[in-house]
Amino acid sequence: MKQKLMSFLADVHYDTAALEAEFKLEERMKRIPQNPVYHGEGDVWNHTKQVLEEIKKLPEWDLLDEDEKGILSMAAFFHDIGKVRCTKEEDGQVISPKHAVTGAKMFRELCYKEYEAVFEISFQEREEIAWLIRYHGLPCLFMEKEPVDVFLMRARECVRFPLLYLLAKADILGRICGDSEQMLSSVDYFKEYCRELNCYEKKPAFANAYTRLRFYQGARVWPRDCLYDETEFPVYLMSGLPLAGKDTFIEEHLSELPVISLDEIREEWGIGPEDGSAAVAAEARERAKAYLRKKQPFVWNATNIISDTRRKLCSLFEGYGARVTILYIEAPYEQLLQRNKIRARTVPAPVIDRMIGKMDMPDPAESYCVRYVAGNIF
Repeated sequence: MKQKLMSFLADVHYDTAALEAEFKLEERMKRIPQNPVYHGEGDVWNHTKQVLEEIKKLPEWDLLDEDEKGILSMAAFFHDIGKVRCTKEEDGQVISPKHAVTGAKMFRELCYKEYEAVFEISFQEREEIAWLIRYHGLPCLFMEKEPVDVFLMRARECVRFPLLYLLAKADILGRICGDSEQMLSSVDYFKEYCRELNCYEKKPAFANAYTRLRFYQGARVWPRDCLYDETEFPVYLMSGLPLAGKDTFIEEHLSELPVISLDEIREEWGIGPEDGSAAVAAEARERAKAYLRKKQPFVWNATNIISDTRRKLCSLFEGYGARVTILYIEAPYEQLLQRNKIRARTVPAPVIDRMIGKMDMPDPAESYCVRYVAGNIF
């Protein structure tokens, strides 16, 4: 029986050496340089160790429960893992562009393929750690985002800001730089600004789901505005890796609806899973438009693991008045591999692994409704 990750972390008292012995990041990180202007402490590994130690010194640490401490310590330990891939030298300066986004993807992949085979890790735990990694720089830089209120509230849909605040403080305290006091002030301002938005302790509240949708789409509305819901019919957009169980979910929960399946179009045309993708997608869109014109509910069944793909499809469907629900389906990695062995048309293992590395987890504000079907979550 696997040990719960949160219990393991508590048992080792969130000790840096114990985490390193289990997750083995030192060899990856200690060779990655950082800009000495902002990181006088040295390489990424030195910084990571200091951040984990600083987070345990914060007065708020003792007020956290075991799960919160576990999530926060894992986020601190992995917060700069993306620098392993993103760090480069440009114009004589060491930079790590988009390391937070990359780091969140790297953590998800490591957790999904490796750590979940050893520990019991819930979907919620993994995802909150990943989103903390994704947004760990936000409290210092939030005023650079535009529009700032929308960006902050959308981030709050993904992650608890009290934990993000502590991670950001420890990130600053765990470095040697000349502007640490200014950065700490920015983090404190983040806390107060979010409290004014009423989204620090809890997720944003909206008058209804349609107001929420339009707000995150950039419409000039207030969260408490009760907009008339202009959606007319439901459309379900599936998302998830091959063999995750999308077809089974549709059979069990949406069997009364017509399904547009990119795999079925490929079978009709007699082509492989990586052949003629553009033509297959174009055909699927034409079939979707036929349903959309009739205001006919339907299911769009494909992997849809890239956020830009989902955004374009949601825009198409919503343009006809559809109320789009994204259904993200996930099965354990080992189950995918086992299912692949008995499938008539197997997906090459390297293809599955590439997709895991590329996947953009749907965030809760991507559409009218986003549901996650993973483990016991629905």
